[in-house]
Amino acid sequence: MVYQNSISKKKWNIVLAVLFLYYVGFKIYDIYLWPPATFDFNFFLILFFGMPYTLDYVVIITVYFYLSNIACRFQTLNDFWECLPLGLVSVPDQRTSSELAMLMESIRLLHAELSQLFKIFSCSFGIVLLVFFVCCIFDIIYLIYLMIELENIIKHIPLHVLNIQIVVFLMSVILAATSINEKKIKIVSYLRLIPISKLPVEIKTQIKMFLYQISLLNSDEITAFGFFNINLNLVVSIIMLLMTGFSTIMQMKNHPIILTMVENTQMFHKNWKNVYAKNYSKHG
Repeated sequence: MVYQNSISKKKWNIVLAVLFLYYVGFKIYDIYLWPPATFDFNFFLILFFGMPYTLDYVVIITVYFYLSNIACRFQTLNDFWECLPLGLVSVPDQRTSSELAMLMESIRLLHAELSQLFKIFSCSFGIVLLVFFVCCIFDIIYLIYLMIELENIIKHIPLHVLNIQIVVFLMSVILAATSINEKKIKIVSYLRLIPISKLPVEIKTQIKMFLYQISLLNSDEITAFGFFNINLNLVVSIIMLLMTGFSTIMQMKNHPIILTMVENTQMFHKNWKNVYAKNYSKHG
């Protein structure tokens, strides 16, 4: 009677394959632009830990996998609730009032367990999500600054692609977390539309307990280690933070720290160009 909402293994394999091909293609393009002189340990270190960062892919795949599965389970509970008779009125030759109360209690207990699992995930991945969001915001600000200030030096680097990648990763986590919150409280709309005045006592009790339980668990959202909630409201905060951060870095572009960062970036890409020029002159 209830459709299983879990994502199939085939779809997950397609997602993983697309991300892997994009990552490999980006690395090949990077090596094509600046081929190394020797394939030593430093080369492989930069290859795996340079842009685009491997850790970003690990975080986004892991977080999105767990969030998607939790969202599917909340959706299944909502589907179970929709299978109950309209108004929770027992129908002859079907479920009695006691059986309806038992089904409601099972759904309520499963909802509580999923909410607790949701809270455990938020506590476990809170630090990871905090570091991920902070690093992504800093990356976007600095990459946009490089695109403006160092256009002639690093014009071949697809910085806009990196910015799009970071935005897609951030929005994937935000939308997945928002989807869980919406599915978690969706059952409230079902409960509030039920006229309970003429219902049996056991069903009334279950409705009241369910509403009280949801009111206690309503504040349980995915947070970045308690610093901020991860939902659609975060998008506006990130945009404002990007505008503030970019205007700040533009005002501080003559600061020694900013000048050192830009100088190191220029030196890094000049070294790669010199290596490429030497290799081209040897084999050209």
